[in-house]
Amino acid sequence: MVTLAPRRMRIPGRKRFGGIFSGDTASFAFLFGFGFLFTAFFHVDAWRPAVYGSARVDFPAVLGLLTLCCAVGWRGLLRRGFAWVEPAELTWLDFAPVDRGRVVTLRLLGAWTGMVAVTTYLAALLLAVGGAGLDQWRAAVTVVAATAVVAFVSARRTSLRLDALGPLVLAVLGLVIAALGLGPATVQFVAAGVLVAALPLAFGGEPVSHAGRGSLLAGWDGRVLRSVAVTFLDPMMLLPPSGPIGRFSLRRPTPLRLAWASTLGRSRYAGAAALVAFAVVVAHIALPTLPGAVLIGIGAYVALTPFGAALGELWRNPGRRRWLGTSNRELVLTHGLVLAGAGLLWAVVLFAVTLAAGTSFAGPAWLAVPLSVLSILRTVTRKAVDYGNPAFVDTPMGPMPANLVRQLFRGLDLQVLGIVVLSLGI
Repeated sequence: MVTLAPRRMRIPGRKRFGGIFSGDTASFAFLFGFGFLFTAFFHVDAWRPAVYGSARVDFPAVLGLLTLCCAVGWRGLLRRGFAWVEPAELTWLDFAPVDRGRVVTLRLLGAWTGMVAVTTYLAALLLAVGGAGLDQWRAAVTVVAATAVVAFVSARRTSLRLDALGPLVLAVLGLVIAALGLGPATVQFVAAGVLVAALPLAFGGEPVSHAGRGSLLAGWDGRVLRSVAVTFLDPMMLLPPSGPIGRFSLRRPTPLRLAWASTLGRSRYAGAAALVAFAVVVAHIALPTLPGAVLIGIGAYVALTPFGAALGELWRNPGRRRWLGTSNRELVLTHGLVLAGAGLLWAVVLFAVTLAAGTSFAGPAWLAVPLSVLSILRTVTRKAVDYGNPAFVDTPMGPMPANLVRQLFRGLDLQVLGIVVLSLGI
């Protein structure tokens, strides 16, 4: 009788090296993307006038922009999209020698590695294009390393109320570095302070690897939703849902009260919106060749889109609109009014950060904020995607479904056109 030795159990739901060495499409995409990104370092002389212009490179502003990029990466890691386990696997993991905590921990390491890789690449590209010296490189390495440590120790535990405060403080430090023109030595001291701040986070909270079944299943639901949205080219599925807002009564559900309550239910994105405002100002200082309308337009669209999700949910649900008993025009006007108020608050924050940094935007550039409000309203009021007539057209990159692309970029078309007009008028 032949006895087979037990095979070593692999972690479920995880391909070795993410499938990049399997020889299929993932391998091709990885090699093509790596080659495309790496070739940028062979054309730094051509990139320099396009990125920094003819003026002398402001390396403190570049280091400040790098700090903002690290803050954005940290904020993205705090979403904890890695905390999920497939329901079927979650059931038999209770009786398998593979611990569910190990599965979540390895996914955390993967997401953290991706964040560090992106910030490292941006730092290397910005410094190489600017022709930085050894001191600037050393300061950039310390900033990326300190942020990587603090991001990991904070993301490894369950969410706390003050999670969004950490990236916002790092964004303020990036603004200070850019506005005051701090040297590389001072930047290294700042990075050391960030590293010290990671010590209390390393011992606080419960490890995310001990997350319960409900949290892991909620993470799985979100992952499936994102996958379906990408597969069917329907980004409206990614609009964030509203959260509880306490004792706010909706006994008489008027459109204006509903819009106000839905916006308050998404107030958790206020920290991210403030982070975007800091990034716009620091990028304006570090990259003088970019028109202000481009930076404000992109920033406002990204910061305000979560607050336009209330109208998007109603627009995708005719039953709710019938329950309200109001016309579509009234819904758009009321939600647009509340969204315009949120845009005004964001513009005030942006103006205050601009004054604190000692810089300014041209007058027409501020028109990108109301432009973004109109573009978001146009985005969230799009109809359901029609796959019946893709209308393929020949392009240099091959056949492209023009009708699907038109539906996908509804709202963004107005944003891009308006930004081009404002940029030409500056």
